Amino acid sequence: MDKNVWSEFLEHNWQIVQDNWLYIVIGLVLLLVILKIVRTLVKWLIVIVVIAGLLVYSGISFEQVGKVVTQAKDDAINKVQSEALNMMIKEGQNAKYTSNGDGTFTVTSSNLEVKGPFEGDKVKVWFQGMSLGEWSMSDTVKKYIESAKDLAAVQQPQSP
Repeated sequence: MDKNVWSEFLEHNWQIVQDNWLYIVIGLVLLLVILKIVRTLVKWLIVIVVIAGLLVYSGISFEQVGKVVTQAKDDAINKVQSEALNMMIKEGQNAKYTSNGDGTFTVTSSNLEVKGPFEGDKVKVWFQGMSLGEWSMSDTVKKYIESAKDLAAVQQPQSP
């Protein structure tokens, strides 16, 4: 997660927290009491209402919260994609290339799976069993596929 986003968020809202600290403490105590006493679905509805009230009263807009959540999500996605690309570089020499009968191919290694059409410019990528969606054919993806193809060609027995 980007530290600049959090520091900007806290810097902007610190004065609001200082001005309203008593209400925030009362809200947190109220949440703790509710969590200890009420043990049903109503408890969670009350907790959500109290948190929403604290956010609205403290001056923090839902737009600001949404921006922080979006930034965190984008950072996580970028990190996973970067890790998948690094795995492609590392595992390219051990990848298995399979030509499917429907005009597509599959390249698999211990952490990655890449599927796509022979002549397409998009492939579907799975990293450790989790779908990362459809990717464009970057140089790294092409090298991963080519190294798997080369390995498959070397391992195929030559016919006389």
